[in-house]
Amino acid sequence: MRRIFDMENPFWQGLSVIADMLLLNLLTLLCCAPLITMGTALAAMNDVVIHIVNQEGSGILKSYGRAFRQNLKNGILLSLILLAAIGLLYFDYLCALTYAPMFRYGIAALSVLLLALTIYTLALMARYENPFGTTLKNAAMLAVGYFPQTLGMVCFTAALWLICIHFWRYGTPILIMFGFSLPCYVCVLLMRKMFEQLEEEKEDGGNES
Repeated sequence: MRRIFDMENPFWQGLSVIADMLLLNLLTLLCCAPLITMGTALAAMNDVVIHIVNQEGSGILKSYGRAFRQNLKNGILLSLILLAAIGLLYFDYLCALTYAPMFRYGIAALSVLLLALTIYTLALMARYENPFGTTLKNAAMLAVGYFPQTLGMVCFTAALWLICIHFWRYGTPILIMFGFSLPCYVCVLLMRKMFEQLEEEKEDGGNES
C-alpha cells in the first residue's frame, strides 16, 4: 500500500520547508520582542535554518532553544550595536530630509553595508564559536571577499522588505509569516558552498602543516 505522505517526494519536502519557515519566523518574532534579544533570536534562527538546509536537527523548538542559549551573550552585544546603528541612521535620515536631501543616498549606502555585515555576522555566530570582535572582523572580510553572494543576499532581503512595506496591506502578512526566515533561508543557500570551500581550505592547510 502506498504511503499518502511520501517525504521523499519533492512536493511534500517543499511543504515541510514552508511549514518550518512559518513556525521559525513566528518563533523569531516572539523572541525579538524584547529588543535586547533581537541578535540572539536572529542568530538562533540562522542556526536552525542551516540544519534544515543540511537536513539535520531534532525539531524546530528544541534546536532553536539550544541555539538561543548558545548565542545569548554575543547576540545581546549584536542587538546593542544594531539598535545604536539603526537609531543613528534614522536620525541622520531625518536630518537629511530637512537640511541636505542628497545625503539620503549616503545613508542608503550605509544601510546596505549594515545589512550585509549583519547577515554575515549572524551566519558566523550560528556556525562558529569565536569572540565577538573576531566575528565582526570576519564578517567584514567575507562581505568584501564574496561580493557576488553579498549582493545577491542584500538585494533579495531588501527587495522583499521594501515591496512588502510599499504594498503593506498585502505585504504585512507575508512579513509576519516569512519576513525573517525566508531571507535567511535564501542567504544560507547562497553561503553554503562558500563556507564549504572555506572549511575545505582550512582542513587542507591543517593537513599540510
